[in-house]
Amino acid sequence: MFEVGDAIIHPVRGAGVVERVEERKLRGSRDLYYTIKLLDQPGTKLMVPTSAAETIGLRRAIPESKLGRVWQVLQAAPKKLPSNHKKRYKLLDSKLHTGDVFEVAEVVRDMAWRQRREGSLTTMGKQRYGEGMRILAGEIAAVRGIEVEEAEARIHEELQEIMPQSAVA
Repeated sequence: MFEVGDAIIHPVRGAGVVERVEERKLRGSRDLYYTIKLLDQPGTKLMVPTSAAETIGLRRAIPESKLGRVWQVLQAAPKKLPSNHKKRYKLLDSKLHTGDVFEVAEVVRDMAWRQRREGSLTTMGKQRYGEGMRILAGEIAAVRGIEVEEAEARIHEELQEIMPQSAVA
């Protein structure tokens, strides 16, 4: 069970902080709910039944000691993505929604490299890259206790170490 103040990660919605754990009556039954303030969406709160947290993949943010591995993933050589766009986006979506920060980092890295090689991304590619960046930056912000924008800037710095600045705009 999470406690007030815990930095958590929702596999689709991204990083947040538990603001309250409260009993609420919805649809005729009383349940405990987490009220989560989403870090990358100021003013947005998410309510998740405590009984469903594990099922949906709600988890604690990684410990700061594992951030080094995130930077290693970002700086590693990209994986070859399928040339077929349907297969490519299915693979990217599956990685984005695993809730695994290292797989999300792979998506960000691979799409940054693809953008460099191709000169730009398709609309769907930009969406996947943006979603990956949002989720990854949110988790880093939660771990470090910094703003999401600062975390995103740090990600760009890591990517710039291995590719020209124009490739990660």
